[in-house]
Parts: sequence; C-alpha cells; structure tokens
Amino acid sequence: MEATEETVGFIDIGTNSVHVLVGRTFGGTAVTTVFEDKESIRLGDSLYSEGRLSDDAVEKAVLVVGRFARVARNMGAQRIVAMATCACREAPNASKLTDALDKVANVSVISGTEEARLISLGVFGRKGPAERSIGIDIGGGSTEVYIREDGEDLFLDSLRIGAVRYSRSLDIDMGAPVSAEDYRTICTNVESRSYHATNNVHLIGFSKAYGSSGTMLALGELCGRRREDRDTGYFTLKELTRVMQELCQIDATARASLPGLSRSRADIIIPGGAIAQTLMELFGIERIELTRNGLKQGMQYDYMMSRGYTTFDTRDAAVEALALRCRYDRGHAETVKKYCGWIFDGLGAVGIHDLDENARNLLTNSAILHDIGEIVSYENHNVISQALIEGSNLAGFTSKELRSMGIMVRLHHGKYFGPKDAAFDGMNPKEIETVRKCGLVLRMADVLDRHRTDSISGIRITTDGTWVEMELVSEDVPTMEMWKLEKLRGEFVRVFEHPLSIRHSSL
Repeated sequence: MEATEETVGFIDIGTNSVHVLVGRTFGGTAVTTVFEDKESIRLGDSLYSEGRLSDDAVEKAVLVVGRFARVARNMGAQRIVAMATCACREAPNASKLTDALDKVANVSVISGTEEARLISLGVFGRKGPAERSIGIDIGGGSTEVYIREDGEDLFLDSLRIGAVRYSRSLDIDMGAPVSAEDYRTICTNVESRSYHATNNVHLIGFSKAYGSSGTMLALGELCGRRREDRDTGYFTLKELTRVMQELCQIDATARASLPGLSRSRADIIIPGGAIAQTLMELFGIERIELTRNGLKQGMQYDYMMSRGYTTFDTRDAAVEALALRCRYDRGHAETVKKYCGWIFDGLGAVGIHDLDENARNLLTNSAILHDIGEIVSYENHNVISQALIEGSNLAGFTSKELRSMGIMVRLHHGKYFGPKDAAFDGMNPKEIETVRKCGLVLRMADVLDRHRTDSISGIRITTDGTWVEMELVSEDVPTMEMWKLEKLRGEFVRVFEHPLSIRHSSL
C-alpha cells in the first residue's frame, strides 16, 4: 500500500495507571513514539477494597484520559485508540466509567486474552522472537502470561493476580513491614490462581524469559543496583528472592527512599515482587530479561497491521523510523549495511567467526543507525549515536540488545575498546566477543564507503588457515579505502586472531 504519514494517540487505561503514547509514521515505517506520559490513578484501590469503582476514581480517570487525548490531538493525532483493561473488565459499575470516558475518547474494554496478545506483539514484534520465549507482564489487577515463537502465540493467559489487587484485597498492611507468614500468604494465593498457566507453560516449554510492566522494571532497578555491573536490564530468581526479603523488613516510607523505586509504587512492590518470584519458581525461570515495551507498543503495531501494513519487520521498521527522525544519510547507511552483510557472511563462511543470525541482525541494524548522532554534532557523533540507540526503547529489541548495538556503533569511529574496557561492564565474555567482532566489521564497512560512492561491487573472503584475504571488487582501485583498511589490520588480528591481507580486483 502507499506510504502515508499519520499521527495517532494510544491510551492504555490500566488498573494502576493511565499511559499515553503518541506515535507517528515516517514514510510508511512502523509507528514511532514522539511523546509518552503516564499518570497513576489507582482504579484498583476502591475496586479491590470496596468492590466497586469510587466516584473519585472515575472522576480522576476521566480527567486524565481527557487531558491525554487533548495532548495527542494538539500534537496532530487524527485518531485516538484507547483501551481499558482489568479494572473495567471486573468492576460491577464499570459502565459508569466507560460512559463518562466516551465523552472524551472512544474506549474499548479488552479481554484478558486480547491484552496478553497485544503485550506479546508489543514486546516481540510481528515476527519475533526466533526462539520460543515466555513473557510475564504484572499489572495492577491482572498478570498476563504468553509464550511466543516466530511471530506465533503458542499460549496466552490473563491471571487474576495483580499488585494493586493484592495490596487492597488481602488483610495485610503493605505500608508496614511484611512478615514472612504474610508474604507466604501472597505467594500461596499466586500459586492457587496459576495452576492452569503453570501446566501449560511446562507442557509447551520455552528457551528465554522476558518481563515487562512498571513492576518488573522496578524490580530490575532494585536488583541491578545491588549488582556490581549495575545492569538493570535483567534479574535472576536468586537476586529477586534476596531483594524481596530485604523489602519485607522495611515499611513503605523506607522503601520509597530506595533508589529506583518511586513513592507511588512503594506500597505495591511487595505483592508485585511476590507475583514475580512465585511465577519464576513455578515456571522454572532462573533469569528474566526486561523490556520497556508492552501493551502500548502492541496497540501501535496492531493498528499498523489493521491499516494494511502487514509486511513490515518490527525491528527493521523501528530502526528505520529512528533513522528517519534523525535525518540520516539513507544511501550511505544502506551501503554500509550491505558491506557489513558481505563481510560478516564471508568471514563466517570460512570459519573465522561462529556468530549467529541474531548477531548479524544487530550488526545490520547498527549499520543503519551508526551515524544518527550527526544530527547533533559530527564531532563525537559515534558517542551521540550510542546514547540515542541505548535510550531509544526500539520496539522488538531488549535493553541488552540495544546496549550491544550502541557499543557496536560507538566502535565504528574513534578509539577501539579492548575486551576489558569499562564499556563492557556487566557483559559475559561471549557477549563482549560478539560486540567487538561486529563492531570491527561495521568499522571496516564504514571505511569502504568513506567517500559515499558505493563503489565496491563485491567482497570476497578466503583463508589459507592462517591469513585471511579480503578481495575488494570494483571498477576503479579504491586506493584511499584500502589505505584506511590497512590501518585496521592490527585490530583485526586482536579481534579475529588472524592476520589480514587486502587486495583489489577489477570487475
């Protein structure tokens, strides 16, 4: 279909908070975020303590949704897509809220299964992940669990367990220290409501685990800040168990003072953490990767697909959208991407590296973004590009993948880091090896198009078991490019452990 630019507002009305995301298409790419905000309204406070939505909660929800809708329209949104989740599904007087909301935005109340589907789409994109993966999203009233592989949802479920639900419905004072007995009561409740999901998870199986939602991210902050690498993009079951023991020993005021935990979450982090810990134990998850993507991003991609954009790759589209916003040099970026593919595949074919397809994908997407920092300044543009990538929250990528891409881009220009550089803190040796190899391939590919002429028509790589020969095929001799490559021979030996020779052949 013909590419058009469009601005859309997406509003997620949750049990704990209302989120708004204003997205815009750029030249037919996937919707990219241009504005985002949230406000805690705690619909679940009255619902789970009194059994119905209070007038104050309804009034606040309408005020916040109305304001967010107005902001989106002021930014050019021609359409508002608003969805309400668990609180509106369960409240006996939910119509009071939805009728009031209809005056400011057209709101759909979605089922738990649909919520899980959209979260899965938002986290993994339309085609991902390549390996079977489980996702857990802990909300205020419900927790969505899903298993996805190669763009297909193998399992979707919405459990009636949530951080706000437990903070108000159980006879436990979450503002005070929580005893081991009370904490066990929460965990037992989670177990009893997760029986069906647990059986299905074990039956289907998974290779990797991902967590989304504010609760999961807060737990990542608490665990990561206690770790030497300070990496908040994941946590382990062992780390979470230790953190929850510490949190239970202090009251909500003390919890609110902890770095990484907001005051509004201090009274619900105990039940939220208990849900995460129990589900990890039940499902057999030792480590969980975290992502900031979720329902809002799923709403974006679902909207794109409903408009006829059924062929885009989520990761590639998100990368292109960021590149377009940064006014990148498309011709140079595509040429560097092409050269990266030739070098990566050539080195792999002769056994110089054993990197997988995901590493190749991160490399080629890094090639598209390697110069986006030039929108701010050419000087140190590689450092700016790294910051833009790592802070971009690109759909379809985990925080760890974005960090890897950021360092690859950083390495294409300026100093080339050794494996023990502080830039790699928190990465394991295999991850460091992957980033350094891909980073050098990107640097070489960039050198080959240093004059933006796309003059190389082919790259042939051979080896005699010791030397690696790179043959550049082009009509004219790329003399200056070859000079620049010669300067990378020492780095090539350090990274790939083989000496490099370079020669030219005519077409």
